[in-house]
Amino acid sequence: MYKEFNAHPKGIRTGDCVVRAIATAKQIDYLECRRELNRSKRELGYSSYKDTKFLYDYLKDYPRLIFKPVKGEPRIKGSDFTELHPKGTYVLKMAGHITACVDGVILDTWDCTYRSVYTAWEIAK
Repeated sequence: MYKEFNAHPKGIRTGDCVVRAIATAKQIDYLECRRELNRSKRELGYSSYKDTKFLYDYLKDYPRLIFKPVKGEPRIKGSDFTELHPKGTYVLKMAGHITACVDGVILDTWDCTYRSVYTAWEIAK
């Protein structure tokens, strides 16, 4: 369900969840991923790769799962997502956070499995 993992090359715990999640999901070097995100944000006209709208544009070519709220029912949590998707690699947009899920395990610097999942992009099957 959750495993501690930090893609940052120096193991620093910082507010870089977008870079960590995408580098982890795409299995690319952290610094290479940050360069790619910075290049893409300029090309797409955003001031920051942390902008939610940028993330949607950046990942638009990947299959997307949308988890709409249902009145009277709790939203799907990260822990629910891991059970529903035991295979595959995903970038999850959660409440105030972005993380990676690989084969049913959320890989992050902290346990965010209690957070609501709004959408997920399938990076690999």
